[in-house]
Amino acid sequence: MNETTKQHGRRLLRPLVGLLAVLRVSAMAVTVSGLPLSIAAACLFATGRFVWGGVLVALVGLCDTIDGELSRRTGTASALGAFVDSTVDRLSESFVLIGLYWYYRESWFGLLAVVALVLSLMVSYVRARAEGVGRECKVGFFERPIRVLVLLFGAFVLGRTWMPVALGVIAFGSLITVIHRIGHVLAQRSPV
Repeated sequence: MNETTKQHGRRLLRPLVGLLAVLRVSAMAVTVSGLPLSIAAACLFATGRFVWGGVLVALVGLCDTIDGELSRRTGTASALGAFVDSTVDRLSESFVLIGLYWYYRESWFGLLAVVALVLSLMVSYVRARAEGVGRECKVGFFERPIRVLVLLFGAFVLGRTWMPVALGVIAFGSLITVIHRIGHVLAQRSPV
């Protein structure tokens, strides 16, 4: 997702972030609140209640967007907060896709949900490992916000019958991003 799009999103959320700051809600509380919401969303998807699962995924996405903005606004941004945020994001995405796996487990669409899960996790992993060895890796279009939007489209528009299309898009988009990131890192000159 490019920086211009992120800036527009931040502008839209300023009033809500301001309200949370005034109410002294911590960014960590917003981050952690996404976890039970994603578990509930997974349960809803697993039992075929896709619209309600989508509503909770939208709330999880909102928490994920707000927490970073709130930490910057209140001056509480920290490496520990970023670590917790990233961990909760991976867990949240995993729970939701496991819920979809459970719903489709008796067909090959269950396998598609597992592939989408693995490749989604790899998008973040490749960047984290690259940055861990001192390489820049801020490339790739199919980051978490895009995957969430595709999942929401599946939940609200495609429904149970056609959700596997959204899972396929998530898997394919994630694969392309993983390949792009690996290529980008390998093309960089070795640090001296």
